[in-house]
Amino acid sequence: MRRRSVIGGLFGLGTGAAKWFDTPLNWGEVSAHVPEDAEPVSRGTTVERTLTDGEEDWFTIDLQAEETVCFALLGFDYWFKRGVEIILYTPDGTVLDSTKVTQTELPRVAIGTTVPETGTYAVRIASLGGQIPYSLLFDVADKDPDPNEINDDRESATEIGIDDPVDGVIIDNEEDWFRFEVNAGEGIEFELTAENLAINRDLEISLFDPSGDEIGEVPRDRPFSAYKTVSNFNFSSLNTAFGADVAEEDGSYFIQVQGLDGAVDGFTTYKLVVKTVDLGQDEPNESRETATPITPGEPVEATLAGYDRDWYQFTAEAGDEIVIDYEVIQFVDLFDREVTLYDPLGNVLSTSTRVLDEPVTAETAGTHSIRIAQGDDNGVKPFLEKEGYRLTVLRNQNMSSKPEQVTFSDQDSDGMEIVVDEVSLPESGFVVLHDERLFTDDDGVFPSIRGVSSFLTAGSHELVHITLDEPLTDSQRLWAVAYRDTNQNGEFDYVATNAREDTPRYTGSTLVMDDACITKRRVC
Repeated sequence: MRRRSVIGGLFGLGTGAAKWFDTPLNWGEVSAHVPEDAEPVSRGTTVERTLTDGEEDWFTIDLQAEETVCFALLGFDYWFKRGVEIILYTPDGTVLDSTKVTQTELPRVAIGTTVPETGTYAVRIASLGGQIPYSLLFDVADKDPDPNEINDDRESATEIGIDDPVDGVIIDNEEDWFRFEVNAGEGIEFELTAENLAINRDLEISLFDPSGDEIGEVPRDRPFSAYKTVSNFNFSSLNTAFGADVAEEDGSYFIQVQGLDGAVDGFTTYKLVVKTVDLGQDEPNESRETATPITPGEPVEATLAGYDRDWYQFTAEAGDEIVIDYEVIQFVDLFDREVTLYDPLGNVLSTSTRVLDEPVTAETAGTHSIRIAQGDDNGVKPFLEKEGYRLTVLRNQNMSSKPEQVTFSDQDSDGMEIVVDEVSLPESGFVVLHDERLFTDDDGVFPSIRGVSSFLTAGSHELVHITLDEPLTDSQRLWAVAYRDTNQNGEFDYVATNAREDTPRYTGSTLVMDDACITKRRVC
């Protein structure tokens, strides 16, 4: 190693002199001959030194033609009114690469390139002011550094396995592409860990879906290391980049790795791991369009990740009062999540961090939606953590209107047309007339059906006229029973679907119904 004084931008070398400027030198500028007592170092060596104000250190290293090198400098102290320059020279003393650091933070910088010839190269470090404690890594890439090549674009992407670590290297402005298979609804999580980072050795990583669109949720707990490494961050290095999203379709997904802003100085080696996570049978439900249908009163259990958004939908009638409960049942209570209720037009009805325990009145009949995701409030939001939850929607139907009931009075009839006095329904449906076989026939309820009303909207209806399928032959008792329109097609499909659709309405365990004695009038 050779130490010399640096004064006013000039330095002396033996019997000759060469100019040195306080800006980075241009490639190819002949600026020095190497001192004879420069310290030789081996590839992979890290040296630790301290420069005093105005000093310089010289090192030499033997390299082969076409080898890619990187010399990474790390300062050990907070720099204030200090600076340093690092220069790489070819065997004939020509500047091959250089950079200068004058900043008020802990520097992690590098110079690097692919060398043009075999020989002894020199590295010079000079203080631009102040005492400079530092370490310098002499990093040389392997002769065949990347077994995954050629994978420089999407078409030539290397296929990788889930949970199988992959080693790679980025040289200069190249790109590495990887391909892996994912099922719709699975969570995709990936981490990239880079080695020996410096400002100009940082990497960035991108995720693409089978259609070629870039995807990936942005984490809120560690946004600075999302999809990129950060060599200088609060006097430390964030050498692991990470990202995640939910696969919305089956197929091949892709990851692209490249230097931050498209290039690195020299090279950067890294390790990539891709994982998939089972987020539940209801996935993917990442948008209102792919929301999972649920039934009020029936709990749904699922898993929420920090990068996940779960959407659900259910039907409510105007006037229904809606309560939503979100209960953490697995792992720990991690998130400041938001539970948001939307009306059929997409307007927000209410938002809460856990439960909508104050009833919300539905203003419009139709399909309502619920979105569950991390909240937007400040604070730590664990991106890759998960919590299991149980979601329950309670719908108190039309509590502000008349109670759910059927009023059916004794009456005279011609045997073909029957009148139900009043029907109050919390949601659309029908009134169906049954005879006594509703309770006695071993063949089931179907034979007891004598007539069905027209389609009835939610609310109260008076004097509902029903024409019987077959006329009464004598006076008898009939039962008027309320039924749902479960498939919302306006047609009574209880018989046609073998009781799967348009089922009877109950209050607790009691049918919503009333009975009346029908006296058949004598027709002259």
